[in-house]
Amino acid sequence: MASVLHIGLPLAPPWLTAEESLKIAARLTDIAQRMETAGYRYAVMHASPDIGLNEFRARLREVPYDAIVIGGGVAADPQLSAFKRQVMDVVTQEAPDAKVLEFDHSIDIQILVDRALKPL
Repeated sequence: MASVLHIGLPLAPPWLTAEESLKIAARLTDIAQRMETAGYRYAVMHASPDIGLNEFRARLREVPYDAIVIGGGVAADPQLSAFKRQVMDVVTQEAPDAKVLEFDHSIDIQILVDRALKPL
């Protein structure tokens, strides 16, 4: 069973309003359930430029992941390109065999992960 870690922005201000936070939390729960039903071990965690990537780095050291999904809040925001690069650098350092995937909502997340991890 392939293991996937989804990293995204915190579900709290200043990144989101309370209403947006509830909607995105529900969407992430749905994604995780769908991915688990599809046969993936799927975990979601949060990080930001403000809180840094120490917890993310530690997680990658503890658990072998096949893929890291960078959430749409980071992947699709040009203002967060430096943070996205930092996420990619941590993956390269701590989980060099993991695929790094950018989820920009233009494609279903399961299709994105399937394309990266399932043989042709």
